[in-house]
Amino acid sequence: MKKAILAIATLITLTTCKKDDTGSTFTATDVSGSTLLKGNVNKNIVTPNGSGGWTSTSRIAASNVNVSVKVNKSSLYPNSNAQGADVYSTKTDSLGNYSLNIRSNASGVAAQITIDGFMGTLDTIVLGSKKTGLYSTYAGTSLNRTLFMGQNSQLDYGFVGTAVSSNTSTALKLGTATISGSLAINYLKKVMTGTIVSITTTNVPVGGRKVYLNFSNDPGTLTTRTYETQTDATGAYMFTISTVAAGTPGFSQNANIWVADYEHSRDTVNLNNQIITGRPGVYQGQTINQNGVFNTNIRNANNLLYSSFIPN
Repeated sequence: MKKAILAIATLITLTTCKKDDTGSTFTATDVSGSTLLKGNVNKNIVTPNGSGGWTSTSRIAASNVNVSVKVNKSSLYPNSNAQGADVYSTKTDSLGNYSLNIRSNASGVAAQITIDGFMGTLDTIVLGSKKTGLYSTYAGTSLNRTLFMGQNSQLDYGFVGTAVSSNTSTALKLGTATISGSLAINYLKKVMTGTIVSITTTNVPVGGRKVYLNFSNDPGTLTTRTYETQTDATGAYMFTISTVAAGTPGFSQNANIWVADYEHSRDTVNLNNQIITGRPGVYQGQTINQNGVFNTNIRNANNLLYSSFIPN
């Protein structure tokens, strides 16, 4: 009987003292959240500047532009062996706005943000109406930004159009016009009447001198373009300029032809037509304007004369 009681007591003791070797289960907790990335995408447009010229600094919405964001999982879960990346993508709306909810964390994730470039037209606004312009390239951008959980992030971008060099836009009827003339310099001249010698003036052609032409609203760049040529031995010059057809909306093409100041002496033409060198000085630059120059126009007899002399 004692042996039976002892055995039962021993069994109870062993059962009571048995160690629980079942460990607690580890549960991973996702500590990530989200960031709202938003912004506006726009592009430049040509508009009147109020002074008879044009500016391309005004902007309109760039719609249907792709915006994408890539976040590596190793950045989202920095203490893990996570591989791969999360990629988010959207397109801008009719106002150029976009928004994306990006998964992020409290310490910040490294996000690569890409706004795709595109091909389109560099348009013109005339009296509130959009006129289709030259075919152009709009370069996109790609940048890195740290996004933090619970914080919004704003990223705006403005495209700048670059006209394609081989542009053959059907929106404009392109052509050429010619502007020509001559350049002369005003000299003193000796004249004999009977036995009396008097002094008058005469104009002498200037060869090998540069002549410039500033052409407003060039159809290739939609800005002012400067042409350059040189007079021949007779003082003649000619420009062939790129133009659009008369009546094209938004194009009031004007030409400004000019020569720079000329450092030269005020010479005299002698009785035998030989040139006598005179006092040194500067002939002031001269200019002529031709307004409304369009396809097939021929503007001749734009004669420039160095006449205003300032001696040294």
